Amino acid sequence: MPWPHIVIMSLSASLMQRPSAIHYLSISARCLIAGVIAAMQLPSLADAGTAGIRIDDIRITGSERMTRETILSQIELKKGARYDSATTDKSIHQLFATGQYKDVKISRAGGIVTISVVENPVVSLVTVTGNSELKLDKLQPVIKLSKGSVFTDAKARADVRALRDLYRHEGRMTTEIEPKTVVKPGDKIELTFAITEGKVNKVSSITFEGNAAFTAGELESVIKTARSSWLDILKSDSIYAIERLEEDRDLLRRHYLTHGFAEAKIIIAEGALDATGKGYTVKFAVDEGPRFTFGTVTLVPAIKDADSASLTPLILPQSGDTYNAALIDKTVEALALALWDGGQKFARVTPELKRDHKTHQIAVAFRIDDGPHITIERVAISGNTKTQTYVILREMKLREGEPFNALILARDRTRIKALGFFKSVDAKVEPGSKAESVIVAVDLVEDETLVASVGGGYSTVDGVIGDIALEEKNLLGTGQSAKIKLSGSIKKLQAEAGFTEPHLLGSNVAGGFDIFYKDYDASTLSSYKSQKIGGDLRLGYPITDTLTGSVNYTFAQNKIYDVGATASPAIKEAVPGFPSATSNTYYTSSVGYALAYDTRNSKKLPTSGSFFQLTQDFAGAGGDVRYIKSTIDARTYLPVSDNVTLVGRATAGNITGWGGQDVRLLDMYYMGSESVRGFAAAGIGPRDTASANLDALGGKSYIATTAEARFGLPFIPDDIGLRGAVFADAGSLFGTSASVAKLSGLKGSGAALRASAGVGLIWDSPLGPLRADYAFPLAKQPFDKTQAWSFGLAAF
Repeated sequence: MPWPHIVIMSLSASLMQRPSAIHYLSISARCLIAGVIAAMQLPSLADAGTAGIRIDDIRITGSERMTRETILSQIELKKGARYDSATTDKSIHQLFATGQYKDVKISRAGGIVTISVVENPVVSLVTVTGNSELKLDKLQPVIKLSKGSVFTDAKARADVRALRDLYRHEGRMTTEIEPKTVVKPGDKIELTFAITEGKVNKVSSITFEGNAAFTAGELESVIKTARSSWLDILKSDSIYAIERLEEDRDLLRRHYLTHGFAEAKIIIAEGALDATGKGYTVKFAVDEGPRFTFGTVTLVPAIKDADSASLTPLILPQSGDTYNAALIDKTVEALALALWDGGQKFARVTPELKRDHKTHQIAVAFRIDDGPHITIERVAISGNTKTQTYVILREMKLREGEPFNALILARDRTRIKALGFFKSVDAKVEPGSKAESVIVAVDLVEDETLVASVGGGYSTVDGVIGDIALEEKNLLGTGQSAKIKLSGSIKKLQAEAGFTEPHLLGSNVAGGFDIFYKDYDASTLSSYKSQKIGGDLRLGYPITDTLTGSVNYTFAQNKIYDVGATASPAIKEAVPGFPSATSNTYYTSSVGYALAYDTRNSKKLPTSGSFFQLTQDFAGAGGDVRYIKSTIDARTYLPVSDNVTLVGRATAGNITGWGGQDVRLLDMYYMGSESVRGFAAAGIGPRDTASANLDALGGKSYIATTAEARFGLPFIPDDIGLRGAVFADAGSLFGTSASVAKLSGLKGSGAALRASAGVGLIWDSPLGPLRADYAFPLAKQPFDKTQAWSFGLAAF
C-alpha cells in the first residue's frame, strides 16, 4: 500500500479514538492531508496524461535562417513518437546548445507540437578601434567572431578575454577592452572592440631568495624574463608578463632537478609594481633542499627475453654522479625504444627512486615489466586531401592490430611533421570498441607544396641576377619531389633539374638524380671562363631520426675557355697548347658519401638546433681527374629569447690529388664574401700579383668561422620576414699546386688569418633567404681584395 494512504489511515484511526468533540477537526485534517497528497501527485498525473499522446506534427515558428529540417535534426522530439516532458526539456536544451537561439519555447495542443524560437543576431561587421601599438594583423587571429557568424554575449566576452590576454602578454597590463554593438535592420549586429591601450610595463628588477647553490646571476640566465636595459630594442623578454612567470617557475625547477636538487621547490614566482609605478619587480623564492648524488643504479628486467647486456649501456646515470632528472628521462626513452625495436612491444620501463636522506643519495632501479596489453584497433587519418594515405602510414611505426605505445606515437607525429607537407599534425588516442584497444587518430592540415618563383636582384659577386624556379615537394601526393630551376646573371648561367623518391622500391632508402649546366665568367677574378655539364645519382638512408647517411656518383664535363693573354702562367698552363688553344676540356667521374646530423627546427632560417655534415668525394672512378676532397660543416643555433638567436658556424675543407696528379685550377677552393664578409669574391688566398688582373688561383685547404646574433627589428611586423644581424667572421685559404708554388708573383699561399665584423639585414623572400651585409676587415693581407657591401642568398 502506498505510504500516503498508510499515513491517512493511521491518522484517521487515531482521531477516531478521541471524543466526538474533535470529530470536526478529524474531518478537516483528512481533507487537508488528501489535498497535499493530490498536489504531490500532480506532476506524475500530468505525465500520465500526456505520455500516451502521439505526436502528429511538429511546427516551427520564429525561424528565419535555420530550416525546419535543421531544427528537427537538432532535437529528440520526433513525429510519430510519444510526447513526454523529459524529451521536451532535453530538446529545449539541445536547441540552446547550438548557440543559434536566444529563446526557445515548446508547446502542445493535442497531437500538434509547436516549437517557437528567437534566433540570435548575425554579425555583419567587426571593427577594432583604439589600437595603435598592436596592429590589426596581430589582433585579428584571436578574434573568433567574424562577419556572418552568430552573435552571443558569451562569444563577445570570450573575444575580449583573448584580446586582453594578448595585450597582457605584450606587457600592457592596464589595457581595457569594451565590446560595443549596434543593432541594424534584419537582426544584424555591428560589433566594435573599443580598446584603450595601457602602457608597456617593463621588468625593473629580478630578485631571488633562498638560493645558496647558485648566484642570482646564474638563475637569471635560466629564466626567460629579463630586466629592462638598453638591449630592449633587440628583445621583448623585459616586458612583464604573468604567463611567463609560470614558465620561469618550471625552468627554475628543471634547472635544480638537473643539478642534484631533487626536492627543490619554487615557492614564490610573482611580480609587483615598483616604487615608481612604471616597472615591475619580479621575485622568486626558492627552497633548494639537499643536493643528491646517484646511489646504486640498476636494471631490473622483470620480463623474459629482455637482453640486459644490450640494454645496460643505454643507462646514462652513473653511481656517484650528481643527480640529474633529465638523465633518468632520457634513459627511460632509450630503453623503451630499444625494447620496442627488439620486439618487446608491451614492455614498460619504470624508474624506481629510493632516497637516503642521511647519505643524500638516490638509488635508481630501471624496472622493465609487462605493461598493459593495449592494441591499436584502427589508425584513422584525416585531413590529407592531397597526400596519399600510404605516404603518411609509412612514416609511422604504429600499425593496426599491433601494440600501442605513447612514446612511439610522439615519434611518429614528429616524423610526419618532418615531411613538410602539413601545416599542423595532431596525433591523439581515442577509446576503441574494447577496453584493451584504442584508436590512433591523426588529424592533418595540408600545406602548399608547389612552389613557383620568379625573382630578380643584385649580387655583389654576380651582378644583376634573375631566377625562375618550380618545385613540387609532394608530387601527385606520393611524397616524391621534383624541381627545375633556371638562373642567370651577366657573369653566370645555371640550369638544373632533379627528382627524388624518398622510399625507393618501398624501402627507407631515398633515391634521386640531378642534371646540371653551369657557365661562369671569372674573367674579372681569374682571367678565364668555365663551364660544367653533368649529372649525379644519389642514395640516402636515415640511420636515426637525426642522422642520415648518403652516397653519390657524379659525372661531369669540365671546360676552361677564353683564357686571357695577360692571364697568370698558372691559368695558361691549364690550357695545353696555349696560346694556339684557349680552352681545355676534361671529365670528372667521382663517388662520394656524406654523413649529416641535423636537429634544426627549420631548414630555411632555423632558430634552434644543430647541424653537422661530413662529406668526401673520390675522383678517379674513370674520367681524367684524380683527387680526394673532404669538407666539414658545423652549425649551431641558440635561441636567447623569442626574438634573438645566436648562430655559430665552423667549416673546413681540403682537396688532395692522388695517382701522381696535382689538383687542377677549376677544382680548387675559392674564398671571399661568402665565408668572410668584407672581402671581395675570391678576394682571399693565393693569387699571382705579377699578373695584370692579380688573378686568384684558389687553394687546397680552407677554414672559416662565424659568430652571429640575429634579431627581430622593432616596429617591423614578423610576417614581413625582415631580421637584423651583427656578426664576426674569420677564415683562411691556403695551399697551392706545385706549379703555382713556383710563380715569382705568388702571394697568400700561407695560412694567414683574415677577420671581419659587421651588420646585416636578412629577408625571408619568395626567392629564398636573401641578405645584405656591411662589413669591415679587422685582419687582412696587403694583396687581398676587400669589399664592404655584399648582397646575395643567405649562406646558412
